[in-house]
Amino acid sequence: MKAYEQVEAYMQEIGLKYIKNSNDFIAGLTYRTDKNYALKVAQELNARGTGQVTSNSVFYKMKNESLTASIYISAAFDGGLFRHLGNLIIDSKELFDGKTIIDMGCDCGIVTCFIAKMYPSCRVTGVDINSSAVENGKQLAEKLSLDNVDFVCADVNDYHADDKADTICSFRGLLDICFEKTSSLPFFGEMERRENMYCQAFSGYAQAISDNLKNDGFVLSVERYTADYGWLGWMKALSACGINMNAEKCMLMRASDINSVKEYSVTLAQKSAGCSPMAAFNAVLSRDFKSGTGYEGGMAEFALYSDADGDIDIYDIFDGDKIVHQFACAKAESGKLMYYDANSTKKKIKYMNPKKKDALDKMLRDNLSVYSDEKYKIEHLTVGSAIKE
Repeated sequence: MKAYEQVEAYMQEIGLKYIKNSNDFIAGLTYRTDKNYALKVAQELNARGTGQVTSNSVFYKMKNESLTASIYISAAFDGGLFRHLGNLIIDSKELFDGKTIIDMGCDCGIVTCFIAKMYPSCRVTGVDINSSAVENGKQLAEKLSLDNVDFVCADVNDYHADDKADTICSFRGLLDICFEKTSSLPFFGEMERRENMYCQAFSGYAQAISDNLKNDGFVLSVERYTADYGWLGWMKALSACGINMNAEKCMLMRASDINSVKEYSVTLAQKSAGCSPMAAFNAVLSRDFKSGTGYEGGMAEFALYSDADGDIDIYDIFDGDKIVHQFACAKAESGKLMYYDANSTKKKIKYMNPKKKDALDKMLRDNLSVYSDEKYKIEHLTVGSAIKE
């Protein structure tokens, strides 16, 4: 993807700068706001970082206590992503130039205002449930002297625009918008069953998008749900509402934040004819897949389902209703054996020489024996490849 000077200029204009580390972040936030506010934000972020259950609505209300604070916090955690989004928006002129656009879950309007600034002939509306974020968006639009952007405080699931949109955007909002319905869903487990759960959880939001979209209108979403889990379910939810995928324009995107490099899914879909979710998912993952290579994460699961020659033996291990581990075995199209191991912190696959089948069988027995007591239930499934169509 080409990098555009307009993106850099916009980021400089609004003060969206890279922040190198956590210490610089807290110092910079203190300088721009005050010590008590910076301490409050640090405590909330530390709680999130240690896995404590926190409220997304509380955090975003805190984040948006001022426009200055909101932009600075966005810079720390989404600065790299905003740069990629800006380039993507410029590369997608057909979605924005002269169009009516809704930016769902717009937060403080950084991307909403960028669209309005890059395409003066468009009309863009940012929608967010957080009233402070909406007020910050209005301040940002005024600061930039934009007269083609509006902000509305509303729950995106219940929002009904006066005029349906040519393009609806959802940028990094799906996780927060659907958090209550997805927070208890598994990160792993038999893929079709898991992704159908996510599809159901996303269905209300997908329907709200469809209700506000013109026939032949476009959806562009960039989300934290990826091939690891959830993305296929999101595409299924859109497809169930008649919004079908453009496989050539769907992709995975990586962007840096203050702590790490994160992966995002890019979905381009249209309320018209298009390819199925599975075909789009398969097309994206196939671009970088090589048979016989050990993988981790979403690509490991893709290898299991896409490279299997025949049935896949899956062993899902449950503690009550909660899946805690998964093992799977299959033969690859190359003749090699595949062994898959997944839990809440990892997904990993390795390929083995067919002559080592006895060793693979022993490894599986040993791993299953850890869960042989009455506390656990082992569910054995034999499935075909869910990815091949």
